[in-house]
Amino acid sequence: MLRLLTRFIGLLLLAGGFIALIVDGTRSIAGGRLLVTTLNKGASEFFPALYQGLQSGVSEKSALLWDPVFTTLLLLPISVAFGGLGALLIVLSHKQETTPRYWRR
Repeated sequence: MLRLLTRFIGLLLLAGGFIALIVDGTRSIAGGRLLVTTLNKGASEFFPALYQGLQSGVSEKSALLWDPVFTTLLLLPISVAFGGLGALLIVLSHKQETTPRYWRR
């Protein structure tokens, strides 16, 4: 059951990444230059209170964790972040194939 849920969440994230890629591609074609929506911009526009809470909470715990780590991760495009995380969850949800073991003497 957990494997099914993990695969479903991975599929949703992969679809969200593909949709974000299509939106960025459409905006880039209409604008005549490359326009990419980063996680930082998307989070601050769609969830401003949550983004500010996350920033202040992580900065209180460790300023070094927010500044080099989180700011670097938030520069990723939404399509790459969602697609990569979704693909990782799908790969991790597959059952490990056991090879038959034959013992020879």
